[in-house]
Amino acid sequence: MAEWLVSVFTAVFVVSVLSILLPEGRLAKFVKPLISLVVIIIVIAPIVNKEMYTGNFITATNADIKTDADFLEYVNLSKIDLYTKNCVKIAEKNGINGSEILIEYSIDDNFTIKISAVSVNLKNAVISSNEEHIVILQRLRDELSDYLRIGVSGVKIYE
Repeated sequence: MAEWLVSVFTAVFVVSVLSILLPEGRLAKFVKPLISLVVIIIVIAPIVNKEMYTGNFITATNADIKTDADFLEYVNLSKIDLYTKNCVKIAEKNGINGSEILIEYSIDDNFTIKISAVSVNLKNAVISSNEEHIVILQRLRDELSDYLRIGVSGVKIYE
């Protein structure tokens, strides 16, 4: 694209200089239409030349793939971090403070996150609810399962 703009501006400049330098007469009647034709060809060349579009597009895309992949990886890691923080909030809502959450996931070729399991470590946690622990843990298991859209068997709670 930049090459095309440079060639258009160069052609316009050359045409301007030639129109100033050409004497009025028979020669000018033939040269000016010829120069105009050259400028028109330069301007429409990218439309006719499909290789220019395909080549530049593919080259630019290949150069940016690494950057795009890094950005998508950053976005996915940010999502996992957000999922983890929300899981901690779910535990706190159920009266469990200080839990450690670890989400097991994979990222496919399309950069889609697939969550397979979540581990909840309660070794250093404090349960500040008057309900029975088994009821609290079952409710936590159900809520994490619903939030992460995994089966209840994918929620592992370690005491």
